[in-house]
Amino acid sequence: MKKLTLIFCAVLFTSGITFAQQKKSVKKTKKIVATAVQAPAAVKSSFDQNFAGTTDAKWTKTSAGHWTVSFQKDNIKTIAEYDADGKWIATRSAYDAQTLPGSVTSTLKTKYPAATIKDGWKIERSDVAAYYKVNIQDNGAEKAVLLNEAGTITE
Repeated sequence: MKKLTLIFCAVLFTSGITFAQQKKSVKKTKKIVATAVQAPAAVKSSFDQNFAGTTDAKWTKTSAGHWTVSFQKDNIKTIAEYDADGKWIATRSAYDAQTLPGSVTSTLKTKYPAATIKDGWKIERSDVAAYYKVNIQDNGAEKAVLLNEAGTITE
C-alpha cells in the first residue's frame, strides 16, 4: 500500500509540474507598411514656390505639427520645415568636407590649421541670417564651429 501511495503521489506531482508550465505563444508579427504622407495644399504650394522642380520630396509631420520635406537640391541632401499654414520655418542642407563653400573651408584652415573637417550644415531660418555649422576634429577634440556665409566665425 505504501508503494502504491508513493507512486500515486509521484504521478500527481509530475503531472502538476507539467501542467504548471506555461505554453509559449507564437506571436504573429504584422508588417507595417509605410504610406506616403501628403502635406496640405498650402504647405505644398509654399514648398513649390521655394524649391521649384523638386521631384524626390518625402514629407513627414513632426510632433509639433510642422511639416518637413527631405529632398536633393544640387546633389545636397536638404530638409525644409513649414508650419501647418505653409509658412517657411527653416532649411537645413547637409555638406561633407568636400562640398563646403571655399570661404568656409579657407577660414577653418586658417583658424584651425591642424583640424580635420568632418561635415557641416547650412542652416537658414526665418528669424536669423543663414549660417554654417561645421563639425571639426582639432587635436583630438570634437568641436562645432559656426560661420556666416562670408566665412567669418560667429561663435
